[in-house]
Amino acid sequence: MKLLRQIETEIKPEWDKLKVSKKSNGLIEDCEPNMLIGWTDKNLSIWDVSGDSAKPTLENILVALCRTKKQWEKIAYLIFNKLAIEKAKLCIIGTNGNTTDNRIDTSKTHYEIQGITARQLGTLIYYISIDQFETGFFKKTDYDKILLTAYEKIQATQVPTSSTGSVLNSSSSAASTTRDKVELIEENVLISSTQLTIHKAISETK
Repeated sequence: MKLLRQIETEIKPEWDKLKVSKKSNGLIEDCEPNMLIGWTDKNLSIWDVSGDSAKPTLENILVALCRTKKQWEKIAYLIFNKLAIEKAKLCIIGTNGNTTDNRIDTSKTHYEIQGITARQLGTLIYYISIDQFETGFFKKTDYDKILLTAYEKIQATQVPTSSTGSVLNSSSSAASTTRDKVELIEENVLISSTQLTIHKAISETK
């Protein structure tokens, strides 16, 4: 299972250094203190981004994580194997997410590591660091491009059997401000994205 954890942008360069440095750093199931930055929430929030066609994609989850952010340029994230959690003798518990997008929050892709101690966290980060992992930035420009591309597809297809296109057209006139219109587009794009994912899953099972 591939898992995603949002991390602080300031610590991403340190993770990138670990990808190219020697895996053995002399530490025994522990990590440097600075690597704990961004992992101090009581119950660690983690997302499944394994690529199951019936569930939200990495892109869907990143959009949901950022949809309520204001005045942001980019967020950083880390993708690692569930095996690191198992080696650290921890377990993940399925919970609802907290992105304000109910479709993503209840999609059974969100997990938590509950009741983790500082020592266990150091061990977890150690096992993530010596395994194969990925880091990335999700920028505001990426977010805007995704919304614009999806919006243009909705406008081009005008699927009559879906309420997506009709809702967007009928409701856009009622949106009084630019922010209202942006939120309306986001809502319809997220609905469309979920519908396409479900449709794809159904098609592949036939």
